[in-house]
Amino acid sequence: MEEAKAVQDRDHKFLTQAIGEAYKGVECKDGGPFGAVVVRNDEVVVSCHNMVLRNTDPTAHAEVTAIREACKKLNQIELSDCEIYASCEPCPMCFGAIHLSRIKAGLWSESRGSHSNRI
Repeated sequence: MEEAKAVQDRDHKFLTQAIGEAYKGVECKDGGPFGAVVVRNDEVVVSCHNMVLRNTDPTAHAEVTAIREACKKLNQIELSDCEIYASCEPCPMCFGAIHLSRIKAGLWSESRGSHSNRI
């Protein structure tokens, strides 16, 4: 039971950070209300928000931006030892990026009709 609670606390911590990024992006007027956090070994690699408006780039969703930044930071294109936390259910493009980067797991806070889902 303690292990399950620890996992829930861990997930809550990273989801809260992703949601915080979403708020930050809106406040900065960088893009829509979406945030994402890439985690490896319980440490945040990157924490990003939607940058569509700031970068004039329709592909600069929070998840894609986080994956791009994590790949640069870790100097690798495969993130199989990482997880991604998102403030909202990823769109098809973002799911594609998650798949292509080989991220081992993902969790998002909100989806159409339900809460807190895993990939």
